[in-house]
Parts: sequence; structure tokens; C-alpha cells
Amino acid sequence: MVTNAMPMKNRSRRNLRWSTERVLAEIQQWRDKGEPLYANHVRLNFQELLAASIRYFGSWQAALDQAGISYVDVRKYRKWSKEVIVEEIRNLASQGFDLSFRSMALSQHNAMVYAAIRTKYFGNWRAALEAAGLASEEIYRYRSWDEEGILEEIRRLQTEGADLSSKSMDESSNKLIATARRRFGNWGRALEKAGINYSDVRRRKRWTRENLVEGILELKKQGVKLITPEVKRANPSLFAAACKKHFYGTWKKALRAALRSEKESLLVDPALPVTAMASEPKREAIQLAGLSA
Repeated sequence: MVTNAMPMKNRSRRNLRWSTERVLAEIQQWRDKGEPLYANHVRLNFQELLAASIRYFGSWQAALDQAGISYVDVRKYRKWSKEVIVEEIRNLASQGFDLSFRSMALSQHNAMVYAAIRTKYFGNWRAALEAAGLASEEIYRYRSWDEEGILEEIRRLQTEGADLSSKSMDESSNKLIATARRRFGNWGRALEKAGINYSDVRRRKRWTRENLVEGILELKKQGVKLITPEVKRANPSLFAAACKKHFYGTWKKALRAALRSEKESLLVDPALPVTAMASEPKREAIQLAGLSA
């Protein structure tokens, strides 16, 4: 006997008892399946959800907002394919995004993630990453760390003179800072746990060639031996900045520039004895020779 009954899946949805919580749960389930969330698609495929959303939240957009889904991105719905997904992943990777599944699913790029895990495309997120030429082990490296592992990495970066401001870390070590925020609540708290004063980090000096030279000469005045291990211990930030390509490239070149600047200032100082001026070239040669110590 043939009937016009709706399939069980649709009938069960028609019989749902709607509430604000149920609407949000159904929206999130719809998203998790990788279904498009623009209103016309929902109207054609799950009209009851659209009607309930409007009834409880006033509009489809308001319901999406409450579900934590960006309506702007929904309106920018694009037709996905394996090629488009791979291109998007590579683009995000080049910008330093945390490409772990949890981070991406909670980001404004979640539509691409849920498209990628559909069986018609890659089936799971790791397969999508590998199709884009990315090693999933590296993507998930920070996520496997416990709190102490994260703190050790932060301390290592500080020792190397890295800029630990949140702006710089977002640009250069997005995976680390994203994981630290999840573990500790925010980046400042992670730094404090690592024994680093976040206020000092926020006031971090912005280096130029001129103040690098001044900093090197100040270390010399303080009696610090201007050799690599001593300078790295006394002022790791200065050492790291001096060795950057856009400044001096190597510590030896930075030291040479500082000593040259000192010599030039001595030559124009009328109060300096002639004998002291004559000894400067010899002193510079001794300083540079000490680099290999």
C-alpha cells in the first residue's frame, strides 16, 4: 500500500518540541553536518527550524548570532569543492592561523571546516590538511602539550630574545599563543605563569640601529664583556634584535658598528686627551678579537 507519509527523519523533526535551546541545538547540528546556513536553503530543507528561529529570536540572523555563528559569513556562502577547500587551508596556513580542528570550528572559517569533513570531500579534517600539503602532526604539536610544556616554550623564546607581545606572537607563533590562551585563559596570564612580567613585555623597547648601538655601548660601560654568551645573558632582547637581517645580521657586525660610533664620538670630543683617542683603534681590535672567545 502506497502512502504519502513523510520519511521518518522529516516526521521526527516536525514533531520536535521547540524552545530556544532546541532551536540553537538544531542550528548547530545543521552546521556540524556541513549544511549551508543561508535562509533560503534552510527554508527549502528545514522550514520548521526557520519558523521556530523567527518565533523565538525574531529573525534568522538573531538566531545564528545566539548560536555563535557569523551571519556575515553565512551570507557569503560559497560553493565548496576539494580544490577550493585546499586553497582556503593553504591561505590560512600562510597567515599563521591555528589550524587545529577545535580552533577552526570556533572561528569565522567554520563553514569551510564543516564542508571539508563531509564524506563527499575529505571525510575528516586531518585528511583535508594533508591534501593541502600540511603535516597534521605539526598542526597539533602545541595541542598535545601540557601547561608546563607551554611555559617552557615561552621561557625558551624569552631567552632567545623573542618579542613576546601578543601582537607579535599572533603574527609569528599563532599556534603557541592560541594554545596558551586556551590553557591559561589569556596570553598575559600565561606569561606571568612562566615568570615573565607582562607589563614589561607590553612596554618592550622597539629597536632601531641607533638605540642598538646605544644599548651595546651601555653594556660596555656596565663592564659586560661584549662576547656572545655574556651579551645574551645580560640583554637577550638586544642581542636577538642586533642579529636580525634588517639591522646588522650578525653580532660581530653590530659590535663593529657600536665601536665605530664610539670612536667617532671620541674623535669629535675636544676634552678627550690625544693619547686616549690614539688608543681607540687598538681597543676596538681587542673587542672584536674577543668575539671568538
